[in-house]
Amino acid sequence: MSFSNIGVPPSSLAPYPSWGIKLVKVVEQALSEAWLRLLRDHSALVSGGNEDAITNQLMTELVVLRSIECPAGFHAGLFGMPVRDGKVPSWDGKSIDQMPDITIYPAIPRHNIADQRHDALFYECKVLDKTRGLNLYRSQGIERFTQGRYAWRMPHAGMVAYVLESSEISPTTALTDYFSHVNKAGKTIGSELGAFIAPTSVEKAKTVYVSDVAESKHFRTVPVLSGKMGVISLRHLWLIATPIS
Repeated sequence: MSFSNIGVPPSSLAPYPSWGIKLVKVVEQALSEAWLRLLRDHSALVSGGNEDAITNQLMTELVVLRSIECPAGFHAGLFGMPVRDGKVPSWDGKSIDQMPDITIYPAIPRHNIADQRHDALFYECKVLDKTRGLNLYRSQGIERFTQGRYAWRMPHAGMVAYVLESSEISPTTALTDYFSHVNKAGKTIGSELGAFIAPTSVEKAKTVYVSDVAESKHFRTVPVLSGKMGVISLRHLWLIATPIS
């Protein structure tokens, strides 16, 4: 990415460095473990299909897991207290009430970060079932990241799906197919979302109740610096209620 002012973007919009991939994977493992605890102890809540209720209980489990350092590396020395619906401003400041479902901050603020509120792992959670499908996952999930509402200072973020009823439990397969759909104007959904690399499996599942992690890469429509759109990588973690036999 290039910028007109001698190679340095405006400080108010400069992208932050990515988190180390090991830290990202630890959080995904913690989310997966929290999901297994939900299935074990709160199966009725999961089957009820209320996104907010599921996310709230998932957060409760994450807080417990952080206190007992499970999985290894997920502890208060590295990660702050997980936050649900934490409000942050959009990139242009027109909204100060953007609320990603799950926000996890570093325990110790990183150096040279202009606004610590935006330095985090941000996740948006969505139910996938017979009535809530990938159109919702897109419009109320992916687009919130590609349109500068969530994680606009970060080069990466995450989507979490609660797969309650679906014939497809692989985000790599499902999103690759979905992104290839063509609208009435002859444009693919993937191109509408600025996807420039097909969703790719980047982490193998360790249980039938958690999918392989898929990654998609998107150009963001905003903010635009020196005529160049920024890029965000989205990691898709799908949590499975009932594995397909």
